[in-house]
Amino acid sequence: MAEEIELIIDYYGSKKFIAIVTDAGANIQAARTIITSKYKHILNIRCIAHAINLISKDICKTPFANKILKYCNTLVTYFKSSHKAGK
Repeated sequence: MAEEIELIIDYYGSKKFIAIVTDAGANIQAARTIITSKYKHILNIRCIAHAINLISKDICKTPFANKILKYCNTLVTYFKSSHKAGK
């Protein structure tokens, strides 16, 4: 993976890159570490959107969150089908 990333960096020029942003897979973390150790000006950043997605998936699996989501869906369905809500 690091070799593929390095090919892209070399093709476009390392000065055009300031960071590598990826998910947290072990193989890609290793690749980010290899690249950032070779190119000192490139930052090693984990994707915060991916991290939040993983956390929210875990939260939504809890019984409390599942119950709240069901109530919210019921409320949204009511207002979408209600003729009074459209006025």
